[in-house]
Amino acid sequence: MRELLYTVLELEEWNKDATCCFCFRKSVCQIRTRSKATHEIIANDEACESCKEKFENDELAKCERCGRLKNRHSLDISSNYACDCVRYNENIDEKELPVLPNEEREATFYERQINGLREKERELTEEVETHLEALEIAEDWHKRQKQELLDRIKELETEVERLKKQTPQKLIKEINELKVWLTQLQKQNGQLIAQVEVKETKKWSWLKVKK
Repeated sequence: MRELLYTVLELEEWNKDATCCFCFRKSVCQIRTRSKATHEIIANDEACESCKEKFENDELAKCERCGRLKNRHSLDISSNYACDCVRYNENIDEKELPVLPNEEREATFYERQINGLREKERELTEEVETHLEALEIAEDWHKRQKQELLDRIKELETEVERLKKQTPQKLIKEINELKVWLTQLQKQNGQLIAQVEVKETKKWSWLKVKK
């Protein structure tokens, strides 16, 4: 398939009331198709806003043989598709002689410039969206961290208020209760250690007797 250059352009003044070549809505632009080698225009389709978006997302169907965009004018009464390359029996395998730089048409030059700028715009848009996404993720993380800190501060404030309401006698009583609980745990732990030591002593004594 020959290489083609597709360019989205504004509608020409005489063509302002045209309908979309891919559906029947009002056109907002035209999509010009040229041969990259010869600069020859091989198609000039009007497109509505929706079909323009589809084209930019590479969702408009193209002829598998020549690369032209498939439009509604290429359908016959039986709704069968017949591209111009078939209708006019174009020899798409014939090698096209490239246009020399000094022979390049002014319109083609500007169309190349337009495509280059749009490609740059697309790349910059993607880069900006990537940075915005990263900033959004960072912002969400900081929000979560901030909320966790606020929740913790609220818990501490609640605990401080609880302690403030207690009298010194209540605080002393609470501390003493904790001391008693700690003593009981230590006592239970000591008893467990003693039981283990007794069992170990009996075990070794029994082994000595057996020998």
